[in-house]
Amino acid sequence: MKTALVTGATGHIGSNLVRELLDRGVALRALVRVGSDLTSLRGLDLRLHHGDILQPATLSQAVDGVDVVFHCAAVYRNWTPDPAAMLRTAIEGTENVLQAAKRAGVARVVVTSSCNAVGFSSSPTPRDESLWNDELHLPYVEAKVGQERRARALAESLGLDLVTVLPTAVMGPHDHRITPTTRFVREVLAGRGPLLPGISNLVHVRDVAIGHVLAAERGQPGGRYLLGGPDIADQELAGLIEVLTGRRPSILKAPRAALLGMAWMMETQAWLRAVEPALTREMVRTVHGRHAAFDCSRARDALGFAPRGPREVLADTHDWLVQIGQLPGAGPATDVARAGV
Repeated sequence: MKTALVTGATGHIGSNLVRELLDRGVALRALVRVGSDLTSLRGLDLRLHHGDILQPATLSQAVDGVDVVFHCAAVYRNWTPDPAAMLRTAIEGTENVLQAAKRAGVARVVVTSSCNAVGFSSSPTPRDESLWNDELHLPYVEAKVGQERRARALAESLGLDLVTVLPTAVMGPHDHRITPTTRFVREVLAGRGPLLPGISNLVHVRDVAIGHVLAAERGQPGGRYLLGGPDIADQELAGLIEVLTGRRPSILKAPRAALLGMAWMMETQAWLRAVEPALTREMVRTVHGRHAAFDCSRARDALGFAPRGPREVLADTHDWLVQIGQLPGAGPATDVARAGV
């Protein structure tokens, strides 16, 4: 891989992928929309192409002559007043990228899907890439499932070499927009929010970037790879956070009915105030009584994916939030918090 294009280059995953590719000497292009906030790409040596995945005519020049397209562009929100727009970006946008790549003779396309396309489990038994999520409560989940299914069907009909990667809960630096995942972790680290009960799976954003590169270089045509770290139980996760912050977070134990009622009130206020609610009924239906347990051995065995553990993921996320002023009064993670020694 000598040349590559990254869509969604200003996002959390995209901006870290850009850095990883530049470190490897790849001649890089980044697709960004006109007027995008370029803070996450500041100081990097790359070619910017202004375009929009919903405007096919803007993609031709960006994909021309590249070896690999990394399609990371997505709308990541747990709530939206316009679910149809989120679906359109995910599905129609992906169609446009794949069709442009085919016309340009791109060797491979790597599409960023999500562990949400595999789904959570009602038991601690890990789910793997053979499974698909059929519980589409959240618009974001519906969008990621629809995107990946459509990408696979279209790639097959076009004869396009496609690989999909499915990150778990992505955390770490260069998240300037504060994704829902980072926002949740920020509230827990600040002592303002509880942990979810059950099993979680955290992954460092830099490892996700490396996983994308490995998928491009070593993935099987049509391959599907979960990119995650080791599963971790709620009490162990709470212990790591206690070492990091000096506060042990509580674990949410509210009954489903109470959470649904609380979410309904938050949604009502959100509509009136035009703000995103902290909790929605769809979120409750998606995660309550569920485990985010995933078997990521395929990526380890087939790609050589070697992710960091949750202790380092949390420490780096904590330090990033401190750096950008999201944890007032907190200092950098100590050696004890990082290494457990």
